[in-house]
Amino acid sequence: MGLLDNDTVIVDAILTKAGRRKLAEGQPLGITQFAFGDTGVDYTLYNPNHPNGSSAYGTAITSLPQMEAVPHELVFMRSKLYGTGQRDVQNYSYVTLESTTMTIAKADELVGTNSLPITIVPNVVPAVTDAIFTFRILDARGLVINDDPSIPGPTGTNAFSNPNVQPIQVSGPTLVLNARPGEITAQKVIGVEIRRPNSAPAFLSVTIAVNS
Repeated sequence: MGLLDNDTVIVDAILTKAGRRKLAEGQPLGITQFAFGDTGVDYTLYNPNHPNGSSAYGTAITSLPQMEAVPHELVFMRSKLYGTGQRDVQNYSYVTLESTTMTIAKADELVGTNSLPITIVPNVVPAVTDAIFTFRILDARGLVINDDPSIPGPTGTNAFSNPNVQPIQVSGPTLVLNARPGEITAQKVIGVEIRRPNSAPAFLSVTIAVNS
């Protein structure tokens, strides 16, 4: 859902096929769970030095245009809000990365069309031993995942030339990504979301350099 107007509470709801069927049949939707997110909010705009005083510190944030609803949680709900509304709570866990941007670079010219793999190593705060994460790769075309060429599927399926965006999800303590040799004809950027149960997720932007 999305608020379309900052001055009037207007809710834009996108229903699934099952939801539309229930609505057409006059049945209650039966919503039992919901989540809030702040994807698209820029907290760096908070200004404690605003000349109009404390009531205006967050004016630039609340004046941002609201995102229209998008029927895909990986787009609209990348940044979910956690907690039950208490103030000064310090113990909600969250996933963290050493850097939120990484690059899969082309290997030395002498190696041909190979690329250099990257290893994504997330952590949890507060620290958790042997934590397992879920990695959601928003577009897996042209990639080799965890050194296994069979993931996400046959060469024709995950080739970069395939016109269909191909998301994939894998689990583990870390994630190794590399580019398939000779397939990346133009630089591309993909997103990787890292989740862990009961923890706020992290999001990584991966740039893949040309290796054709």
